[in-house]
Amino acid sequence: MSFTETTAADDCKTLMDATAALDIREIDFFRLAFRQWHGRDIPAPDLERAFAAYMFRNIVPSWARHFSRAVLAAAAVGRLNPAELGAPKLACQPPPRHGRLYVGVTLAALVFYCVALTRIGYDPQTSAPLPCYGGPGLTFVAGLVHAVGGAPPPKCPPAAGPR
Repeated sequence: MSFTETTAADDCKTLMDATAALDIREIDFFRLAFRQWHGRDIPAPDLERAFAAYMFRNIVPSWARHFSRAVLAAAAVGRLNPAELGAPKLACQPPPRHGRLYVGVTLAALVFYCVALTRIGYDPQTSAPLPCYGGPGLTFVAGLVHAVGGAPPPKCPPAAGPR
């Protein structure tokens, strides 16, 4: 291997070291590297494709490889300024546009579901018949539930013995 050749593992390690030097996530490093190399933001499908190739096949794009080496070179001589590169802006991205709405709707659905579960009742006249509870643990729990509810436990027919 010549001096300029590197392996995929070397490229990945260099990229991770540069990411740590800037104190940002790897996906944000890809955004920043593309912006530095091309002068514009990377389209989402291109970012996803490049980042998936990095994560699953250890393929580092040339623009990310170059930028990671430049970041590490600047850090080595003490001239790395993350703010100058725009890294702090990537670390503090705003939440998703409708994030609070999604969380609120999910919580409302969960509360509605829990309230609906507490409203479930058993009416022997209209509900499907339930078998009697067997086993010592279930009998105790059934008696406890009925005692808390204020109703006596249902009378079970005597169990049919073995024939």
